[in-house]
Amino acid sequence: MTHIKLYDYWRSSAAYRLRIALNLKGLAYETIEVNLKPGEDGQMSDQYMAINPQKRVPSLDVDGQIFTQSMAILEWLEETHPAPAILPSKPEDRLRCRAFADTIASDVYPLNNLSVLKMLRGQFGADDVAITAWYHDWIF
Repeated sequence: MTHIKLYDYWRSSAAYRLRIALNLKGLAYETIEVNLKPGEDGQMSDQYMAINPQKRVPSLDVDGQIFTQSMAILEWLEETHPAPAILPSKPEDRLRCRAFADTIASDVYPLNNLSVLKMLRGQFGADDVAITAWYHDWIF
């Protein structure tokens, strides 16, 4: 029997997409919280860095093998657990789904995650108004 552990944070959109996929596929998994809240910074702990040296969430432990990067994990889940399928059957529709997911994962998320916001505040002195403007520029 496969044992799956999801290193997770409830507000992480990348972890959220894995929770959706694991649940849609009916796969049982154990959730291990990595608290990303500023001041907690669980991703920076020595314990978590031993699991994922990138210090990012999510990570997926499948029988002791650690996988990172949610989009790659989604592809692996689809390949190893094809039913029910996450992606539609038509290639054109699969392309559209992947393009939409890549827009979020590659264009929106990296510019608005906690490490970037921390840098904007700490290194560049951005206040909440500037951070909101940053969000609006990169999301909308």
